Amino acid sequence: MSKKKDFPEEDFAEFTSEINENLDSLRTSTDQFFKKKLILFCIRWTFTLFLLYIFIDSYSWVKWLMYLAIPLGIINLGLIIVGRKKLNEKLSDTEDKINSL
Repeated sequence: MSKKKDFPEEDFAEFTSEINENLDSLRTSTDQFFKKKLILFCIRWTFTLFLLYIFIDSYSWVKWLMYLAIPLGIINLGLIIVGRKKLNEKLSDTEDKINSL
């Protein structure tokens, strides 16, 4: 018995190229999103560290605030970097699966 295809080969090629274009645009938009998040992170932490520097001697609780805020900032930065890497890996895996069809 011959195996019957669901749709013609040219339609399939057009479909996969369209999906690859969508994946490329998705990859570009996620890179822009994470770049924006990284810039906002830098601005926010510059402002925060400036305020901490001004008020470090004024209030005793500011030192305790630093012990809480700095690890949270490091976690936030890590999530931005790791999230971008993981998302790009998922997009590459999806693209590889589509191209292997």
